[in-house]
Amino acid sequence: MLRLSTRVQPSTRWLASIATLATLLLGGCSAGQQEVIYDKAIDFARSAVDLTLKTADTGDVNMSYLERQGTGPTVLLLHGFSANKETWLKFAAELPQDYHLIIPDLAGHGETPAPLNQDYNLIRQAERLHQLMTIAGVNQFHIAGNSMGGAISAIYATRYPQQILSLTLMDAAGVDAPEQSEYMQALAQGKNPLIATDEESFEYRWNFVMSEPPLLPWPLRPVVVRKTIAREGINREIFSDMLATREELEASQFEQQLSEKVTMPTLIIWGEEDRVLDVSAAQVFKEKLPQSQVKIYPGIGHLPMVEIPAETAKLYSRFIATAE
Repeated sequence: MLRLSTRVQPSTRWLASIATLATLLLGGCSAGQQEVIYDKAIDFARSAVDLTLKTADTGDVNMSYLERQGTGPTVLLLHGFSANKETWLKFAAELPQDYHLIIPDLAGHGETPAPLNQDYNLIRQAERLHQLMTIAGVNQFHIAGNSMGGAISAIYATRYPQQILSLTLMDAAGVDAPEQSEYMQALAQGKNPLIATDEESFEYRWNFVMSEPPLLPWPLRPVVVRKTIAREGINREIFSDMLATREELEASQFEQQLSEKVTMPTLIIWGEEDRVLDVSAAQVFKEKLPQSQVKIYPGIGHLPMVEIPAETAKLYSRFIATAE
Protein backbone atom coordinates (compact mmCIF):
# COMPACT_ATOMS: atom_id res chain seq x y z
CA MET A 1 0.00 0.00 0.00
CA LEU A 2 1.44 3.35 -1.00
CA ARG A 3 1.75 5.77 1.88
CA LEU A 4 1.52 9.45 1.07
CA SER A 5 3.33 11.65 3.56
CA THR A 6 3.86 15.35 3.94
CA ARG A 7 7.52 16.15 3.39
CA VAL A 8 9.46 18.97 4.97
CA GLN A 9 12.72 20.54 3.95
CA PRO A 10 14.51 21.22 7.24
CA SER A 11 17.91 20.58 5.69
CA THR A 12 17.94 24.16 4.40
CA ARG A 13 17.41 25.45 7.92
CA TRP A 14 20.12 23.09 9.15
CA LEU A 15 22.70 24.47 6.72
CA ALA A 16 21.67 28.05 7.38
CA SER A 17 22.01 27.53 11.12
CA ILE A 18 25.54 26.18 10.78
CA ALA A 19 26.52 28.97 8.39
CA THR A 20 25.22 31.60 10.82
CA LEU A 21 27.13 30.10 13.72
CA ALA A 22 30.30 29.82 11.66
CA THR A 23 30.22 33.49 10.69
CA LEU A 24 29.74 34.74 14.25
CA LEU A 25 33.41 34.41 15.02
CA LEU A 26 35.21 35.27 11.82
CA GLY A 27 37.96 36.85 13.86
CA GLY A 28 38.95 33.50 15.39
CA CYS A 29 38.05 31.70 18.58
CA SER A 30 39.52 29.38 21.18
CA ALA A 31 39.12 25.61 21.26
CA GLY A 32 36.56 26.06 24.03
CA GLN A 33 34.53 28.51 21.94
CA GLN A 34 34.74 26.15 18.99
CA GLU A 35 33.27 23.40 21.17
CA VAL A 36 30.37 25.67 22.16
CA ILE A 37 29.64 26.53 18.53
CA TYR A 38 29.87 22.86 17.55
CA ASP A 39 27.39 21.86 20.27
CA LYS A 40 24.98 24.59 19.22
CA ALA A 41 25.25 23.53 15.56
CA ILE A 42 24.40 19.94 16.53
CA ASP A 43 21.46 21.18 18.61
CA PHE A 44 20.21 23.22 15.65
CA ALA A 45 20.54 20.23 13.33
CA ARG A 46 18.63 17.97 15.69
CA SER A 47 15.86 20.46 16.37
CA ALA A 48 15.44 21.14 12.64
CA VAL A 49 14.42 17.48 12.27
CA ASP A 50 12.44 17.50 15.56
CA LEU A 51 14.82 14.96 17.08
CA THR A 52 15.07 14.70 20.86
CA LEU A 53 18.06 13.28 22.73
CA LYS A 54 17.18 10.40 25.04
CA THR A 55 18.90 7.59 26.93
CA ALA A 56 17.99 3.99 27.72
CA ASP A 57 19.54 1.41 30.03
CA THR A 58 20.27 -1.57 27.80
CA GLY A 59 21.80 -3.70 30.54
CA ASP A 60 25.52 -3.04 30.36
CA VAL A 61 25.47 0.46 28.89
CA ASN A 62 23.31 3.58 29.03
CA MET A 63 22.59 4.11 25.35
CA SER A 64 22.09 7.60 23.90
CA TYR A 65 19.74 7.97 20.98
CA LEU A 66 17.76 10.51 19.01
CA GLU A 67 14.03 10.04 18.60
CA ARG A 68 11.32 11.78 16.61
CA GLN A 69 7.79 10.68 17.32
CA GLY A 70 5.52 10.12 14.34
CA THR A 71 2.35 8.37 13.23
CA GLY A 72 4.07 6.77 10.24
CA PRO A 73 6.55 3.91 9.97
CA THR A 74 9.12 3.38 12.72
CA VAL A 75 12.67 3.41 11.37
CA LEU A 76 15.84 2.42 13.24
CA LEU A 77 19.01 3.90 11.70
CA LEU A 78 22.44 2.46 12.59
CA HIS A 79 25.75 4.24 11.96
CA GLY A 80 29.05 2.60 11.07
CA PHE A 81 32.39 2.03 12.78
CA SER A 82 33.95 5.13 14.39
CA ALA A 83 30.88 7.20 13.41
CA ASN A 84 27.87 8.32 15.46
CA LYS A 85 24.14 9.05 15.27
CA GLU A 86 24.76 12.51 13.76
CA THR A 87 25.86 10.72 10.57
CA TRP A 88 22.15 10.37 9.77
CA LEU A 89 21.00 13.96 10.41
CA LYS A 90 20.97 15.19 6.81
CA PHE A 91 19.37 11.93 5.64
CA ALA A 92 16.73 12.16 8.39
CA ALA A 93 15.98 15.75 7.38
CA GLU A 94 14.88 14.48 3.96
CA LEU A 95 12.57 11.73 5.19
CA PRO A 96 8.79 12.19 5.44
CA GLN A 97 7.78 14.17 8.49
CA ASP A 98 5.50 11.48 9.89
CA TYR A 99 8.27 8.86 10.21
CA HIS A 100 8.97 7.72 13.76
CA LEU A 101 12.77 7.83 13.87
CA ILE A 102 15.12 6.16 16.36
CA ILE A 103 18.82 6.86 15.80
CA PRO A 104 21.20 5.49 18.47
CA ASP A 105 24.86 5.84 19.26
CA LEU A 106 26.13 2.28 19.40
CA ALA A 107 28.11 1.27 22.49
CA GLY A 108 31.44 3.10 22.62
CA HIS A 109 30.39 5.63 19.96
CA GLY A 110 29.22 9.22 20.16
CA GLU A 111 27.48 9.94 23.46
CA THR A 112 27.09 6.28 24.44
CA PRO A 113 29.93 5.26 26.75
CA ALA A 114 31.94 2.08 26.66
CA PRO A 115 29.98 -0.88 28.09
CA LEU A 116 30.90 -2.12 31.53
CA ASN A 117 32.22 -5.37 30.08
CA GLN A 118 34.08 -3.63 27.22
CA ASP A 119 32.23 -5.93 24.77
CA TYR A 120 31.80 -4.52 21.26
CA ASN A 121 30.90 -7.83 19.61
CA LEU A 122 28.40 -7.05 16.86
CA ILE A 123 26.03 -9.75 18.06
CA ARG A 124 26.03 -8.10 21.49
CA GLN A 125 25.44 -4.74 19.80
CA ALA A 126 22.33 -6.23 18.16
CA GLU A 127 21.13 -7.53 21.52
CA ARG A 128 21.49 -4.07 23.04
CA LEU A 129 19.41 -2.63 20.23
CA HIS A 130 16.75 -5.28 20.86
CA GLN A 131 16.62 -4.04 24.45
CA LEU A 132 16.43 -0.43 23.24
CA MET A 133 13.46 -1.14 20.98
CA THR A 134 11.75 -3.04 23.80
CA ILE A 135 12.18 -0.02 26.07
CA ALA A 136 10.85 2.22 23.29
CA GLY A 137 7.77 0.00 23.08
CA VAL A 138 8.28 -0.82 19.39
CA ASN A 139 7.34 -4.34 18.31
CA GLN A 140 7.90 -4.02 14.56
CA PHE A 141 10.00 -1.58 12.58
CA HIS A 142 12.19 -0.93 9.55
CA ILE A 143 15.93 -1.18 10.10
CA ALA A 144 18.71 0.42 8.03
CA GLY A 145 22.43 0.40 8.65
CA ASN A 146 25.62 1.67 7.06
CA SER A 147 28.92 -0.24 7.09
CA MET A 148 29.29 -1.85 10.54
CA GLY A 149 25.73 -0.72 11.23
CA GLY A 150 24.68 -2.65 8.14
CA ALA A 151 26.25 -5.82 9.52
CA ILE A 152 24.48 -5.26 12.84
CA SER A 153 21.20 -4.69 10.97
CA ALA A 154 21.62 -7.99 9.13
CA ILE A 155 22.49 -9.79 12.38
CA TYR A 156 19.41 -8.29 14.03
CA ALA A 157 17.26 -9.46 11.12
CA THR A 158 18.52 -13.03 11.49
CA ARG A 159 17.98 -13.10 15.26
CA TYR A 160 14.66 -11.23 15.48
CA PRO A 161 13.12 -11.56 11.99
CA GLN A 162 9.55 -11.27 13.30
CA GLN A 163 10.27 -7.67 14.33
CA ILE A 164 11.73 -6.45 11.05
CA LEU A 165 9.36 -5.05 8.43
CA SER A 166 12.21 -4.26 6.03
CA LEU A 167 15.99 -4.36 5.97
CA THR A 168 18.22 -1.81 4.26
CA LEU A 169 21.94 -2.44 3.84
CA MET A 170 23.94 0.63 2.89
CA ASP A 171 27.56 -0.18 1.95
CA ALA A 172 27.23 -2.86 4.60
CA ALA A 173 29.80 -5.09 6.22
CA GLY A 174 28.97 -8.73 6.86
CA VAL A 175 29.98 -10.61 3.71
CA ASP A 176 33.23 -10.97 1.78
CA ALA A 177 33.42 -9.01 -1.47
CA PRO A 178 34.81 -10.85 -4.53
CA GLU A 179 36.98 -7.82 -5.29
CA GLN A 180 39.35 -6.63 -2.57
CA SER A 181 38.84 -3.00 -1.62
CA GLU A 182 41.60 -0.48 -1.05
CA TYR A 183 40.75 -0.65 2.66
CA MET A 184 41.17 -4.43 2.82
CA GLN A 185 44.51 -4.10 1.05
CA ALA A 186 45.61 -1.54 3.65
CA LEU A 187 44.56 -3.83 6.51
CA ALA A 188 46.64 -6.63 5.00
CA GLN A 189 49.62 -4.27 5.24
CA GLY A 190 48.94 -3.53 8.90
CA LYS A 191 47.31 -0.14 8.32
CA ASN A 192 43.79 1.03 9.21
CA PRO A 193 42.75 4.18 7.32
CA LEU A 194 39.54 4.40 9.37
CA ILE A 195 41.42 5.13 12.60
CA ALA A 196 42.78 8.67 12.68
CA THR A 197 45.82 9.33 14.86
CA ASP A 198 46.58 12.93 13.88
CA GLU A 199 45.27 15.74 11.71
CA GLU A 200 46.92 14.41 8.57
CA SER A 201 45.39 10.94 8.95
CA PHE A 202 42.04 12.57 9.73
CA GLU A 203 42.10 14.42 6.41
CA TYR A 204 43.04 11.22 4.61
CA ARG A 205 40.22 9.34 6.35
CA TRP A 206 37.70 12.08 5.53
CA ASN A 207 38.41 11.83 1.82
CA PHE A 208 38.90 8.06 1.93
CA VAL A 209 35.36 7.27 3.07
CA MET A 210 33.58 9.74 0.78
CA SER A 211 33.90 10.63 -2.87
CA GLU A 212 31.67 13.68 -2.35
CA PRO A 213 32.34 14.84 1.22
CA PRO A 214 30.04 17.57 2.55
CA LEU A 215 31.21 21.01 3.56
CA LEU A 216 32.50 21.02 7.12
CA PRO A 217 33.25 24.70 7.78
CA TRP A 218 35.45 26.30 10.38
CA PRO A 219 35.06 26.35 13.36
CA LEU A 220 33.27 22.99 13.27
CA ARG A 221 36.07 21.14 11.50
CA PRO A 222 38.74 21.56 14.23
CA VAL A 223 36.30 20.13 16.79
CA VAL A 224 35.52 17.10 14.63
CA VAL A 225 39.25 16.56 14.08
CA ARG A 226 39.98 16.64 17.81
CA LYS A 227 37.06 14.38 18.70
CA THR A 228 38.03 11.85 16.02
CA ILE A 229 41.70 11.69 17.04
CA ALA A 230 40.72 11.31 20.71
CA ARG A 231 38.87 8.11 19.78
CA GLU A 232 41.97 6.27 18.58
CA GLY A 233 42.21 3.95 21.58
CA ILE A 234 38.57 2.94 21.80
CA ASN A 235 38.35 2.58 18.02
CA ARG A 236 41.14 0.01 18.14
CA GLU A 237 39.26 -1.93 20.83
CA ILE A 238 36.03 -1.85 18.83
CA PHE A 239 37.80 -2.91 15.66
CA SER A 240 39.40 -5.85 17.43
CA ASP A 241 35.98 -7.05 18.59
CA MET A 242 34.63 -6.60 15.06
CA LEU A 243 37.27 -8.98 13.76
CA ALA A 244 36.41 -11.49 16.47
CA THR A 245 32.73 -11.22 15.51
CA ARG A 246 33.61 -12.02 11.92
CA GLU A 247 35.15 -15.32 12.98
CA GLU A 248 32.11 -16.07 15.14
CA LEU A 249 29.73 -15.34 12.27
CA GLU A 250 31.67 -17.57 9.93
CA ALA A 251 31.54 -20.40 12.49
CA SER A 252 27.76 -19.99 12.84
CA GLN A 253 27.23 -19.99 9.04
CA PHE A 254 25.89 -16.46 9.05
CA GLU A 255 25.48 -16.25 5.27
CA GLN A 256 23.27 -19.34 5.34
CA GLN A 257 21.21 -17.75 8.12
CA LEU A 258 20.76 -14.69 5.92
CA SER A 259 19.26 -16.81 3.17
CA GLU A 260 17.03 -18.80 5.52
CA LYS A 261 15.78 -16.17 7.96
CA VAL A 262 15.87 -12.83 6.17
CA THR A 263 12.80 -13.00 3.97
CA MET A 264 11.46 -9.49 4.57
CA PRO A 265 11.72 -6.80 1.84
CA THR A 266 15.34 -5.73 1.51
CA LEU A 267 17.05 -2.77 -0.12
CA ILE A 268 20.78 -2.78 -0.90
CA ILE A 269 22.40 0.61 -1.52
CA TRP A 270 26.04 1.06 -2.47
CA GLY A 271 28.39 3.77 -3.63
CA GLU A 272 30.21 2.56 -6.73
CA GLU A 273 33.41 4.35 -5.64
CA ASP A 274 33.43 2.82 -2.15
CA ARG A 275 37.08 2.39 -1.14
CA VAL A 276 36.21 0.76 2.20
CA LEU A 277 33.86 -2.07 1.19
CA ASP A 278 34.01 -2.88 -2.50
CA VAL A 279 30.79 -2.55 -4.47
CA SER A 280 31.10 -6.19 -5.54
CA ALA A 281 29.82 -7.09 -2.06
CA ALA A 282 26.38 -5.84 -3.10
CA GLN A 283 26.04 -8.80 -5.48
CA VAL A 284 26.97 -11.23 -2.69
CA PHE A 285 24.16 -9.83 -0.53
CA LYS A 286 21.83 -10.03 -3.52
CA GLU A 287 22.64 -13.71 -4.00
CA LYS A 288 21.91 -14.43 -0.34
CA LEU A 289 18.79 -12.24 -0.36
CA PRO A 290 17.12 -12.82 -3.75
CA GLN A 291 14.09 -10.72 -2.76
CA SER A 292 16.30 -7.63 -2.43
CA GLN A 293 16.40 -4.55 -4.62
CA VAL A 294 19.82 -3.11 -5.46
CA LYS A 295 20.76 0.50 -6.16
CA ILE A 296 24.34 1.44 -7.06
CA TYR A 297 25.21 5.15 -7.09
CA PRO A 298 28.04 6.08 -9.50
CA GLY A 299 30.59 8.59 -8.22
CA ILE A 300 29.65 7.99 -4.58
CA GLY A 301 31.76 6.48 -1.81
CA HIS A 302 31.13 4.65 1.45
CA LEU A 303 28.54 7.04 2.93
CA PRO A 304 25.70 7.65 0.45
CA MET A 305 23.39 8.99 3.17
CA VAL A 306 25.95 11.74 3.87
CA GLU A 307 27.14 12.37 0.32
CA ILE A 308 23.71 12.43 -1.35
CA PRO A 309 21.17 12.53 1.49
CA ALA A 310 18.22 13.78 -0.58
CA GLU A 311 18.59 11.09 -3.26
CA THR A 312 19.06 8.24 -0.84
CA ALA A 313 16.21 9.39 1.42
CA LYS A 314 13.86 9.64 -1.56
CA LEU A 315 14.79 6.12 -2.65
CA TYR A 316 14.40 4.84 0.89
CA SER A 317 10.99 6.42 1.49
CA ARG A 318 9.73 4.91 -1.77
CA PHE A 319 11.00 1.52 -0.65
CA ILE A 320 9.34 1.88 2.76
CA ALA A 321 6.04 2.74 1.07
CA THR A 322 6.12 -0.54 -0.86
CA ALA A 323 7.24 -2.55 2.18
CA GLU A 324 4.48 -1.32 4.49
